[in-house]
Amino acid sequence: MAFSQSILTDNQVPLLGISEWMCYYANYDKPGGKISDIDECVELHLRRGFDQMVWNLGRSVVDYWSDLPNVTRMCELNDQVGGKSWRFVGEVMEQVCPLRRALELCGRNRMMLWGRLGMNRHYGSESYAGVTSRMALEKPQLRERSKRGNEVAGRLCYALEEVQQERLDILLEAQRIGAQGLVLDFCRQMPMLMYHPALVEPYREKSGVDPREIDGDDPEEYAEWFQYRADVLTGFMKRLRGGVRRQEEELGRECPIIARVPDSAPWLMVAYGLDSERWCRDDLIDGVMLSPFPITVEDTGLYVEHHAETAHRYGKICIGGIGSKRLIESGVEENIGFFHAQPIYALAERQYRAGVDGMSLYQSETLVRMEYLKELIGNLGKPEVVTRMAEELPVPDLPENDDTGMDWHAHGRGRYGLRVEVAGDAAL
Repeated sequence: MAFSQSILTDNQVPLLGISEWMCYYANYDKPGGKISDIDECVELHLRRGFDQMVWNLGRSVVDYWSDLPNVTRMCELNDQVGGKSWRFVGEVMEQVCPLRRALELCGRNRMMLWGRLGMNRHYGSESYAGVTSRMALEKPQLRERSKRGNEVAGRLCYALEEVQQERLDILLEAQRIGAQGLVLDFCRQMPMLMYHPALVEPYREKSGVDPREIDGDDPEEYAEWFQYRADVLTGFMKRLRGGVRRQEEELGRECPIIARVPDSAPWLMVAYGLDSERWCRDDLIDGVMLSPFPITVEDTGLYVEHHAETAHRYGKICIGGIGSKRLIESGVEENIGFFHAQPIYALAERQYRAGVDGMSLYQSETLVRMEYLKELIGNLGKPEVVTRMAEELPVPDLPENDDTGMDWHAHGRGRYGLRVEVAGDAAL
């Protein structure tokens, strides 16, 4: 696919902001609830030099006006999110559809807007009802299961038709509304598939092996089971590509599909259910967007070279990614010593050296508001500047397992990492 780039900036490659407009207000206890909240978010991205917006469609709930009977709007059930009131979100959504408003503003400024959906982040409790869909709350039979049979309320099982159809409906509706591309966020939340009976029983009948009885920490012991699960998600991707293609013909405009995935080892990708190499090979996606996401302690490496080479081998794009770890702290609007620029430049430089075609920045709705990040953001779309800054800036004295620039939920380099041996209940 041609990688569209706005003419608004002097970036050498496209710089994409991954934004959830409400998070700044929620995480920093700022008053919100006005249409201008949306306008300001887009305007700040333009001012900071972003070429493209990756706009939030939702996670379990949707953050736009939907006509679908099987989805739930954000704060539709109530406004509670982890003990906080998100009433301001409901107030905005009573006045305007955030997606349509952002599309209008981006279009006015010739800025491409991608619609991004969290692919399996459902929360699943009354205390998070503001961001949990009615389906996830009221239908426990759809929830994933751990290896030990425990209910995993935050994930729904992709082996079930109702789960697949709900995600398909949202993505296809976003295409119809006008999103110029779709970003499927599989970093929210790995693994995509676990041990629901709808997965386990067909596999046991086919292979004669009950995957819940596989016991060990060697990934090879799980390989066939991991591949079986990944094939289920690949089936979903085929359905999506077919639906998007049909609507492209009806609407008369292209709608590329990007998979946002962890920058993990090939075996871990399949373990998470993300057979991104096959998706590229079978033309189910137009590219990948990476997030540095070490979370499984047996392999905390970053594999940008593998992902870039794989995408390019099949004629797809590879967008690099910077996470928000150590770039921001909730509630703190100035750098009090947690932020060092050199590790971010070094992380981006490695990705450019691997050949990525653009760079994305997660939680950009907040990052654009931090004055101490202004210079960094302005440079991230300029590989030559990134290389120079990575070489010239002093390297800070940080621990070996430092997670600067990693995904917000990355824990693999610390004591909270997940282990293959507990694959059933946690990581894999």
